[in-house]
Amino acid sequence: MDPSLVIPRLGSFEGCEPYMYLCTGGKVTIGVGHAIETPALALTLRWSIDGRPATTAEIQTDYASVAAAQKGLVATAYAPLTECRMAASDIDALIAADVTSFETSLAAALPKWNTYPEPAQEALFDMAFNLGIGGLMKFHNMLVAVNAGQWDAAAAQCHRQGIGEARNQQTAALFLQAAG
Repeated sequence: MDPSLVIPRLGSFEGCEPYMYLCTGGKVTIGVGHAIETPALALTLRWSIDGRPATTAEIQTDYASVAAAQKGLVATAYAPLTECRMAASDIDALIAADVTSFETSLAAALPKWNTYPEPAQEALFDMAFNLGIGGLMKFHNMLVAVNAGQWDAAAAQCHRQGIGEARNQQTAALFLQAAG
């Protein structure tokens, strides 16, 4: 799978924020959908405030503020709750590492992963990144179609609830592209 095709698509649907925010699932997140599961993990990332490195206390304060905030707001609503920011180059490195790691996890979950056409891999990747691999695995009929190389049927079965229709349409179009 070509990350140079996947990353811009993720950015267009996930957004890209240089501060901590709550994703639609309620997790503290940074950049292009990178979940920060714990305050300790937030400390492993490079943060700055007005050009200087953020302190441990500042990072923990921002994490706690965002974690305690109202869920379901747009990402920009969380910006005033934080002082810490991440540089664009660090966000780029983070999403590149996330894509590599996530693709490895997908290949482990989907034994035929390496046999799927590139557009099908991109469609599955988008769904898994959005839903989690466990969420993707709930699409039983779609996965049966994928494993059988029935890309038209996969396109018909890939509709997700709770996301924009444009994203669903793009995912279906990728499966149709795999059909040739």
